[in-house]
Amino acid sequence: MLEKTLARTKILATLGPASAREDRIKRMIVAGVDAFRFNMSHGDNATRAKWVRMVKKVRKELNRPVSIFVDLRGPRIRLGELPEQRKLVVGETIEVVNAKKCPRSGALAIDYPRLLTDLQVGHRILIRDGRAELKVKAIEGKTLICKVKRATHLVSHQGVNLPDSAVSAPALSAKDKEDIDFAVEHDADWIALSFVRTAKDVETLQRALHRRGSNMPICAKIEHPSAIENLDEIIEATDAVMVARGDLAVEVGHAKVPMLQARIAQACLAKATPVIVATQMLESMISSPQPTRAEVSDVANAVMDAVDAVMLSGETAVGEYPVQTCQVMHDIIDQTEEEMFKAHWRLRPNVERRGRDQAGVGMAVANSAVFAAHLAKAKLILAFTESGRTARLVASFRASRPLICLTARESAYHRMALIWGVLPGLIREPRTVLELHRLAADVLVERRWLRDKDLLVSLAGTFSVAGGTNTMRVIRLQDLRSSV
Repeated sequence: MLEKTLARTKILATLGPASAREDRIKRMIVAGVDAFRFNMSHGDNATRAKWVRMVKKVRKELNRPVSIFVDLRGPRIRLGELPEQRKLVVGETIEVVNAKKCPRSGALAIDYPRLLTDLQVGHRILIRDGRAELKVKAIEGKTLICKVKRATHLVSHQGVNLPDSAVSAPALSAKDKEDIDFAVEHDADWIALSFVRTAKDVETLQRALHRRGSNMPICAKIEHPSAIENLDEIIEATDAVMVARGDLAVEVGHAKVPMLQARIAQACLAKATPVIVATQMLESMISSPQPTRAEVSDVANAVMDAVDAVMLSGETAVGEYPVQTCQVMHDIIDQTEEEMFKAHWRLRPNVERRGRDQAGVGMAVANSAVFAAHLAKAKLILAFTESGRTARLVASFRASRPLICLTARESAYHRMALIWGVLPGLIREPRTVLELHRLAADVLVERRWLRDKDLLVSLAGTFSVAGGTNTMRVIRLQDLRSSV
């Protein structure tokens, strides 16, 4: 808790066979991991439940906030069963049907019941991460007549993307609903929704969680053109955003992804919404002990975009060097942040932080705290929070001063581990404001953050009321102990 050496940009690592052992989980956390992703596309619940227990045990032993991040598979569209490997040829005409198996020789089956509803003449069908591209030339009854524009070899059940179509599949599949049950049962800290198209998709997941008695925060994954069109309303509805660059690149084209990443990051920063960048950040380290220079630049560029977290996927799930990869990513983040703060005490000062609707007072107080800490040369900013909202608002200003957020709620403590620059601290439930301040002072002294005469900026609200931060004070630690 409240370690001084951690980077501000957080690391989200995917658990898998290569890393799901207690000793490796512990070493990954020590190397800088702040959250573990559970990819619900793979594995079974018995195995995942075992992994959850491991993470909870290790984070308790280390006395560190660590988020458990459940990533729902979402509505996947795949090829049906092919009788054998199929080699496409550029320029050939091919029949495409909705079926689990190819109904006749030469036809290609896509297992998606709404195929004919969603596709129109001129729309593209991308297969195998875009390696194959078909274009719909005509629709004859229940058959799509397509021309091959880009060719590759195909086998059964490979992924299909429909970038030009308003995909009408439900936001939550039957499997997703089972996985929501798992997330709620095991007290996950975050849940991610794949292939978000509109704010209504996020609201669908919110309702599903509420029916199960959960207020778990949601991360909306941006990986479809519709999500780009509806970005503002999605950010307003969700608790966090992920730039899922793999499917996004397939859908919109690789060349557009860097600028979209920057645009999404800036939009989230303005709304004080955490944002994560994912996919192939250190991909070569699946089999190599060193990253490529291009990968180092990719991670550094994400840090310069001021994102909250960067994600490791196959690198830690199935790679040969999961711990080393985490250490490399942490070192890149640390070095990049150090250089950035030499130029300015705030990152991205040109972005106007407005927050979401109804966040006016909270954003005003957070803004005052950040500038007061800088001008008064306070050692740190201290916030008390019930839900983590205050942490999110202050963190959005991306200031160089350490941000310590204390809470009596273990759920908020672990959730805040994924927010940029936040050092979460867990304290017992105070009975009075005076006790709250004394607890905070004890924590700061115990962790050697402050001495009695050091200045800090303290943020608070109405005692024991969530979401009501309305007071900012510049105060010395010795005075905090006796203040009410």
